[in-house]
Amino acid sequence: MGLPHPPTNEASRAEAGHRTDRPAALRGHLALLEENQGETPWCGPAALALATGHSYADAGMLLRSIAPAWYPEEGPIVTAYWRDLLGALEAAGIEYAPVALPEKRRSLIRFARDGLEAGWYLLRITDHFLLLRSHGFGLATLHDNRHTGVLVSARTHGRRHVTHAVRLLGGPLAAA
Repeated sequence: MGLPHPPTNEASRAEAGHRTDRPAALRGHLALLEENQGETPWCGPAALALATGHSYADAGMLLRSIAPAWYPEEGPIVTAYWRDLLGALEAAGIEYAPVALPEKRRSLIRFARDGLEAGWYLLRITDHFLLLRSHGFGLATLHDNRHTGVLVSARTHGRRHVTHAVRLLGGPLAAA
């Protein structure tokens, strides 16, 4: 006896009791890798692309439109700036709320485990941008230019310190 086939359309998914108010699968680092012609994408534009639902190339163009003097007209954006990522979220119409951080920096593991409310977060950790999905109860997964939905651990940036954080209140991730 084989496994039942998954419902094939929205009506049959709803009939079978599946949630139909979210996409079946979120885009991840492999999609960004493909969009960047097989080259590993840079973390700033990658995090922005995932947070906004834009393509990797469009995320780069969005950053260039926010701060044209800071980014090259062509080629990859290697270094992005926190203020520009927030400006790009605003330009894309994605609401966010700043997260108060303690004066003493915490590791990503500690940040995720210390009562972080469930939801999506855009973070800067030491020298890297990523998206964090807190599932509540100290369980969190990260999404960046090299990972999609992996548990936060010492091996997955967990020992790096959180330097900047906002909670995403809108956009495709908040709806997922």
